[in-house]
Amino acid sequence: MHDPLRIPGVLDAVRRVWEGQPDLTLPTLFAMLANRGVGWGAGDEDLLRELAAMERLHPGELPLVDARVTARFLLHTDGPAHRVMVDPWRVVVRRPGVTAQPGVWRYATLRAATVGGPLVVTSAEGIDHRLGVLTRITLIDDAPTSTVATLDGRRRRDQGDAVYLLSLTDDTTLLLSHGLDVFRAGRRELQHETRSWESLVTCTPGHPLVVQPPGGGPVVEYASVREILVVEG
Repeated sequence: MHDPLRIPGVLDAVRRVWEGQPDLTLPTLFAMLANRGVGWGAGDEDLLRELAAMERLHPGELPLVDARVTARFLLHTDGPAHRVMVDPWRVVVRRPGVTAQPGVWRYATLRAATVGGPLVVTSAEGIDHRLGVLTRITLIDDAPTSTVATLDGRRRRDQGDAVYLLSLTDDTTLLLSHGLDVFRAGRRELQHETRSWESLVTCTPGHPLVVQPPGGGPVVEYASVREILVVEG
């Protein structure tokens, strides 16, 4: 007979994974495990291994050390909806479906954050930012670097799920995904436009941003790149 004392530990591992993705039904969670090879005949060790991998990618609680993260995470919230990238250096806050420039700021601390609870970030200036109810935590990179050294030669077809934030020396901000959102501060209001792109001819801090549009048209040159940040992917 298998040791019955193992059962509470196994069920606790299932609970933690489910708490990290509470929108899933339990049968859906079991189906996801089956797709990972944990089905009829699998052992408890196999189950625990795959549950640990799932919990690492989507934890139910944001891992904090001294009220800060040591990895890079994407946080989804509701009420209002935000997509928040947080890493050891900064937060980047976006509003899905809203053509507003992403907010980028240094932070001092994060309050304990669990899926289903509030997300509160205290800025370096000591201001509490309440960013809604946390609905999902996704690990992006467990050993991140502060900035990206270069995106020279990046092609849109190779972009995948990655999203980058480019800040230029003329204070223009660009959000690079499968499109290119350009934000410029006008005299009275923020100017926003969305452009298509095929590749980045040059995209390295200290050098002009040069973008090749689709169809082989003339390249578009912007001001010099100040900084490249990972937002997703």
